[in-house]
Amino acid sequence: MPGDPKECRVQALACARLAQTSASQQARDQFANLAQTWVRLADELESTENLLAALDEEIEPQRRTG
Repeated sequence: MPGDPKECRVQALACARLAQTSASQQARDQFANLAQTWVRLADELESTENLLAALDEEIEPQRRTG
């Protein structure tokens, strides 16, 4: 599956740092929003990975018993 939650969290951290150091309030707000979006994406990717893993565990015994 495409997407790496860890990479999303790295991007979120980079945006959070930019939000702290940006000169304008508008830039700070935009970078803070981007950071939140990256965190949400990471959370969603992790949830999807967990769901797929659970489904795979559920389906695997059925494959063995056929």
